[in-house]
Amino acid sequence: MTEIKVFDLLQRRALITRESAHVIEEAMRPSIADHGEVVLDFSGVDAVTPSFVDEILGIIGKAVSERPERQIRVVFLNSPTRLSTKFAAVGRGHGAQIVESNLGVWEMTIAQ
Repeated sequence: MTEIKVFDLLQRRALITRESAHVIEEAMRPSIADHGEVVLDFSGVDAVTPSFVDEILGIIGKAVSERPERQIRVVFLNSPTRLSTKFAAVGRGHGAQIVESNLGVWEMTIAQ
């Protein structure tokens, strides 16, 4: 499993655009293909928007459809925000089950 340091790739404290999600797409592909899991570390990031999360889950969902297992685990470490009903709704739109630990870690399972 590879932990992707989002801030190191984007050098932005606020992730508000869909385009930001595409910058880390290539970094996620090997982890998804090899392990069926992607861990995104948001250390240094102060904010994410629902549109950024929507795009990330869309990218991951596409990769899931290319895997024989058709399921993937996604972890957001050091999430800059709590899991709100908005983010949970975005996840449901992609078929993701999302739970948040008491440490602020989001764990998602996406299956198709």
